Amino acid sequence: MTVTCEQRLLYRVGTTPLEKANEDAKSLAELLWFTDYRPTMPELTQVRSEMASEEFQRLLCVLELLSQYPVCPRDKAARLQQLTRRFHSLLLGDKGPQPRGRYSPSKRWKLSDKTEAFRKALLPMQTRTYADSTGRHHGLSI
Repeated sequence: MTVTCEQRLLYRVGTTPLEKANEDAKSLAELLWFTDYRPTMPELTQVRSEMASEEFQRLLCVLELLSQYPVCPRDKAARLQQLTRRFHSLLLGDKGPQPRGRYSPSKRWKLSDKTEAFRKALLPMQTRTYADSTGRHHGLSI
């Protein structure tokens, strides 16, 4: 089966601890927020087969986090949250809805990773000025 550049990016994001908020995480945010790319269940299942459980859970944590930013288009955010809920149920047996309000996604995914560096790395990409400069539709579009 052919591996796409998107799948390679998903793999790299999952294998890198969140404390090391790297360029791959920013590249994934850019891809999800400002392009038409939408991960699919079959695609994530294929990526899962190449990763350790903790790495795949980290990837899902990142996808869940990215879906929560206002710059993520609503329809895409809803789809990402649906996918992560489904995998959360499959992997961790949780059938409840995604928590509302403030919660720790890394703890929800049973990771010891801290998300501060990851969140800080994404700050410049969340501004309307940056989002508008991409020339693409985004969650902050009017």
